[in-house]
Amino acid sequence: MRHRRRLLLCAGLAGLVVAAGFVVRWASAPPARELAEPVTGSTPSLAIGHAPGAPASPSGSPAASVEPHGDITVRYTFDNGLSEPIGDAGGRLGLRSRRAEGGELSAVPHDGGLAVRFPPRCEHYGAQSCARAILQSGRAGFLNPGRGSITYGASVLVQPNETSKGANVVQKGFSVGDSQFKLQVDGVAGQPSCVIVGTSSATIFVAMASRSVADGRWHRLACSRGNALLTVAVDGVEAGRTAIPSSLSIANDDPICIGGKGTSANNDQFVGIIDDVFVTRFARP
Repeated sequence: MRHRRRLLLCAGLAGLVVAAGFVVRWASAPPARELAEPVTGSTPSLAIGHAPGAPASPSGSPAASVEPHGDITVRYTFDNGLSEPIGDAGGRLGLRSRRAEGGELSAVPHDGGLAVRFPPRCEHYGAQSCARAILQSGRAGFLNPGRGSITYGASVLVQPNETSKGANVVQKGFSVGDSQFKLQVDGVAGQPSCVIVGTSSATIFVAMASRSVADGRWHRLACSRGNALLTVAVDGVEAGRTAIPSSLSIANDDPICIGGKGTSANNDQFVGIIDDVFVTRFARP
């Protein structure tokens, strides 16, 4: 293989159709999307860009929120299966499953190793009866990039009939009253997008890919923040970008969540298969 409510639920943008009460600022004209989070504080604004021109750690690791120096990466290949805690390649930040309404995770073959299949698509998105399951770490403050650079992503396989209003691949933090970075594959079209929110602004910045990945094939997705830009890449090729303030800071003590923001009914459940999840926080200059 390669490449917190705050009860430790991750929360964030659940699609991108803007709900009443939100102020929207478009970076370019996107399809309608939906915000699933309630407004609990200041009113956020939304900036979307497209392709240019077109609580202890479950792993038992001590002081997980202490921020070390230098570049640091966590990567989950799932090659050892789903016995918990599921370790990252460096043994730093383990994952445990969280489930509701019979939601199950299963290990499936991928490229000589294993990947994780998430619960099937629910007929009524967001219904209490929908099966839900995610993977979640302990506190992960050491992955905060602050104002520095970060890249994160995963490989995904999504069938054309597995898209939904909200499908979170990997995220850390909240988009309201907190800060956040997130990768999602939202909407009927199945277009991946990268989301970041800073600590001192209510603006939600979104870099949306110009193409769908809901075609039943594996795709490598990556989000990168650096040089006042947020970009999304599909299979190694940049597919969308949006400008962001260089002063934007992402800092929280929230966990990494994979496959959804929690186990509440409207959890933005990912449907499909995920592998090779990674987060790299680069050394601050």
